Amino acid sequence: MSGNTEQVAVDIKNRSKSLIAATLLVAATVLGTLSTAHAATLTSTYIRLDRMKAAQTTSFRLVFRTVSAGATSVAINFNGADVTTWTASSGLVNATQTVSSVTCATETGFTGLPGSITAAGSSATVTISAVTALSATTTYCVDLTSATAVTTATAGEYHPTITVGSDSTTTSVRTISNDQVVVSAVVPPSFNFVLDGNTTSFTANLDSTAVRSTTGRTITITTNAANGWVAWIKDLNQGLQSAVASKTIATSGTINATPNTLSAGTEGYVLDADLTTDAASGGTVTIAAEYNGGANAGGTLSSSFQPIATSTGTAGGSGDVITLVGKAAIAGDTPAAADYTDTWTIIGAGTF
Repeated sequence: MSGNTEQVAVDIKNRSKSLIAATLLVAATVLGTLSTAHAATLTSTYIRLDRMKAAQTTSFRLVFRTVSAGATSVAINFNGADVTTWTASSGLVNATQTVSSVTCATETGFTGLPGSITAAGSSATVTISAVTALSATTTYCVDLTSATAVTTATAGEYHPTITVGSDSTTTSVRTISNDQVVVSAVVPPSFNFVLDGNTTSFTANLDSTAVRSTTGRTITITTNAANGWVAWIKDLNQGLQSAVASKTIATSGTINATPNTLSAGTEGYVLDADLTTDAASGGTVTIAAEYNGGANAGGTLSSSFQPIATSTGTAGGSGDVITLVGKAAIAGDTPAAADYTDTWTIIGAGTF
């Protein structure tokens, strides 16, 4: 009888142990289920360091997509899965942080992290507080805007952990030896000088009753010369010369920075330079006083180069345009001939 009693006691003890083990297993399963229900993995998460260069102070951007709703804080642990790698090398998290969601929302189209958010750094972690409760399944962004938010660690791959409420994920960032490409370029000196034609003639036959003018010939100048340009003229005959009549209608006056005014009935020959276009950008164009004539006036033509116009700066766009007009008058006894001619040599240079 006592043997039976002892066997019953052993059976009861074993059944109790099995019941306790089963109870513990159920409890662990329930707790695991609850834990899984309340902690999830964030998705679409990245950290964009604004500088990837090693040992460089930089701001950075965080983007993440929530799973659960209700979180009111965000933490970025740069050590994360690496435990001490970030702070053990040159990496550093600044204690003082500034934070904003405005720019990132505009640039990415994601939802800016809401609330009167503030941020602070401690050890290897930046914590963003005062976040308005987040919605589920929403992609948020936030910028840690201080240029010294973090100092990047030595070149390598790192695995920060992002925690939003009870949800988290581990992402990856990389630092490299240099993240910049220096671009170099050369803008060469440029000077363009264009004559719109190489012949001109008087618009009517020369007549002792009037002062006649040639059709205008233009010079167009474009240049990037910072100090502008100069245009010069040199004359072949210093007058209108006829081989048939053995006659030269001589240029009038002397080079004295004063135009000469022609009179009908008195022989004379001059050059008038007019400013047609002063390019909107760059320097100011000035016609040389000698050639800044009027209706019947102009400057003396010389066998040596004489400046006809200058500019104080660059000429872009359609360029600076100068119009050159020859003017002549004859006397009543000026010999008739059809071969009166002259040649102008017109040159220019940029002042770099």
